[in-house]
Amino acid sequence: MSRQPERPDYDVVVDLFPAGPNIPQWAYALVKYVYRIERGRCVLKAAEPLFHDIRDPDIEPRLLPGSEFWTTKYAADVVVRGSAFAPYGKPVFSMQVSVRVGNQSKVIQVWGERWASWKSGGNPVFSQPKPFIEVPLTYANAYGGVDPRVPVSDKPLTEMEMFRLQADHPGLYPRNPFGKGYVVLPEAAQDVRLPLLEDPDDLLTPTRFIVGDPGLWYRQPLPWCYEYTNPIQFPRFAYIGLDAWFSPPDDERLPEVKRGHLPINYRSVFGDGWDPTKDTPDAYFQEASLGMVFQDLPENTPFIIKGMNPEEPVIEFSMPPEPFVEIYIEGQKEAVKPQVSNMLIEPGEKLVSVVYIARTEKLPRVFIPGIHGYIPLSVRINVDAPVKYETPPTIRDQLKAASVNDNGETA
Repeated sequence: MSRQPERPDYDVVVDLFPAGPNIPQWAYALVKYVYRIERGRCVLKAAEPLFHDIRDPDIEPRLLPGSEFWTTKYAADVVVRGSAFAPYGKPVFSMQVSVRVGNQSKVIQVWGERWASWKSGGNPVFSQPKPFIEVPLTYANAYGGVDPRVPVSDKPLTEMEMFRLQADHPGLYPRNPFGKGYVVLPEAAQDVRLPLLEDPDDLLTPTRFIVGDPGLWYRQPLPWCYEYTNPIQFPRFAYIGLDAWFSPPDDERLPEVKRGHLPINYRSVFGDGWDPTKDTPDAYFQEASLGMVFQDLPENTPFIIKGMNPEEPVIEFSMPPEPFVEIYIEGQKEAVKPQVSNMLIEPGEKLVSVVYIARTEKLPRVFIPGIHGYIPLSVRINVDAPVKYETPPTIRDQLKAASVNDNGETA
């Protein structure tokens, strides 16, 4: 059953963390607002439901990028979704788009379709880009992909290596397996599509096009995008101790370390090898692209987006005010400061959605869903009517219901 917003102008849930068999440690509320950008202002529009409830054990896929139900984000993900549009609808061969948040900006070089080709006995040559009016800003158009010609091994594979091949490959670009332009082997291949999105300060060139050694993947350009990252992309999976097929250095030879996206010696910080018994680092749950995670987004923070609306070359707005959140537990009221956890901007439609999370520091006593028949928890947004926590059925009630047959008789 699809979720419906709790109120006409916002959606909200209130729950306990952690869920499941563990004893909850604190309560939280998630609040979502949707705005239309009008004349440089965020104007509230009708509510839309919080997206992809990962609390539902039957939901698929489990780790869909962009879920708005993550409760362990301690920074704001800013995601900008859409396309690059040629100014005034006149085709161009290349252009730049940019997103500025406060004093921080990220620029993407956008190209029309182009290819790398090999002349007989020669080096790769990049074609001129084709003119375009629109290019989607997705990881599929950024640098990356897989070179399937890379041999897996010159030795018999272990059972674990065979299992790993179902999701990984030595010719896969760990930072972005969805992209285009990643070529490892020097032998001439058929024409290869080049990335349409690049970091203008770190462009792919014919001289660095062929990686040569698959273990040197880390020297290649970073995939440049504004979209949600996927859990299988590096460096995200490094936070839980996983590694690429070929381990990169964990010092400043790695661009993610040099640019401050990963700490130096990150393997000693996050561990080398996944350990399911350990808590997952908070950074793993941040889904924004490199450079688009912010510790704070106070009211009136300016946003300037260029090149992503077909009619307006520049879209500007300011961060709207945060809601006032009160969480009630057993009659005790606590005003809890909300923090932005997710911000999705769609410049082409001039829409902005903001998700806040508000957490209590602790609980007044132990509450155990499935044991307690009623848990007195609710949330109040901007002095509106409270939204109550839906206490799940107790284990006893579930067993009792299961013992009644289809005719309503006790089994």
